Amino acid sequence: MLDTQFPLLLHSFVQDAPPEPDGLWNIPHLWRTAVEQNLLPVLAYENKRWKLFDDPNVCRQLDGLLYGTVATNLNRCVDFETLSASFTEHGIAHMPVKGYYLRKLYPTPELRTFGDIDLLIHPEDRQKVHNLMLSLGYTVKQDWEPTYSYIKDAEYYEIHTNLMDGNLDGRTDLQAYFDAAWAHAEPDDGLRFRPEDDFHFIYTVCHLAKHLYGGGAGLRMYLDVALYIKHKDDSLHWQAIAGEFVALHLAEFFYTVMNACRVWFGTKTICPLPEPDTEALDRLLSYTLDSDLFGHSRDHAVIELRNEKDEAPSRSRVLRKMLFPPAAEIESRYTFLRNRHWLLPLAWLVRLFANLRLIPSRICQMKQVTKTDKASVETYDGFMRRIGL
Repeated sequence: MLDTQFPLLLHSFVQDAPPEPDGLWNIPHLWRTAVEQNLLPVLAYENKRWKLFDDPNVCRQLDGLLYGTVATNLNRCVDFETLSASFTEHGIAHMPVKGYYLRKLYPTPELRTFGDIDLLIHPEDRQKVHNLMLSLGYTVKQDWEPTYSYIKDAEYYEIHTNLMDGNLDGRTDLQAYFDAAWAHAEPDDGLRFRPEDDFHFIYTVCHLAKHLYGGGAGLRMYLDVALYIKHKDDSLHWQAIAGEFVALHLAEFFYTVMNACRVWFGTKTICPLPEPDTEALDRLLSYTLDSDLFGHSRDHAVIELRNEKDEAPSRSRVLRKMLFPPAAEIESRYTFLRNRHWLLPLAWLVRLFANLRLIPSRICQMKQVTKTDKASVETYDGFMRRIGL
């Protein structure tokens, strides 16, 4: 019962229909899972909508959390509108992606929380944006290609010159594909643009693939896709979208995600789908619930070994690459390496100082690599291939 209650709640959320649990709701389990999946406001909304719980103390807590989330996210969007107007005033074209537009698919937009607001800019505007953000009182959090982040109080922005900062091993170059994002931009307000629906849907699924491939992806990422389908099914060009995923060598994963939304959340679509692999979807659901939004609680050692290109993964080789990655893997961030790979030792040094706060977790991951056996890698690899990754 415990493994099905939270997905049942999300099915109710997507379908706007009362949930029908087998037995009483397990409040501690639901609360814990909602926190891990960054979906506590959805639990609060469901309780308000359908009166799930009888305990008045629990209901008061959830109501307070719901109203607080709505107020906080409204303020964050107002702050962004102000920043967006400033970008326009300074002649900077910008395109929000992910949460800022996906939130409009939710029953109450503020239920779609986001840790940051992602903005795509033209590479030639990078220095102009940097100067503007500093002049507006923002502090630099991360400063390397192709992602830069700035914070000020509750505001947190990631500025991208490319929507993808990495690739999936052995597949079409996702960085090159999403480098063409501006060809899919539509005017919104001033110099703010929004991504075309087809393109944004493809990006949403590819972003999920990137996180799942690299460690984990929570239920909210699948929820985004399900609500996208629910609201835009008739207007999306499914044949063209499926063709893009074929070209990206991600067709199997695309159908896995579509079927996951169909099985988990009851999402209906006019897109032709193969019969779902229910065993694989059950395992994917269990895998997803056994982590947080970005898989941070997952043991990444198996993934490090699985993603190595060689047929016979080597612990020592993986450890060397973790410490001293080749130029081809990091030149998208350390752009001074392009056509100047002889500067690789300098890039390693810059990388070390830029990531000092991550050293303890990286050491932990390296220790885990030394303890991971071949059988674990093969089991994980078989599962990932079964779902299209």
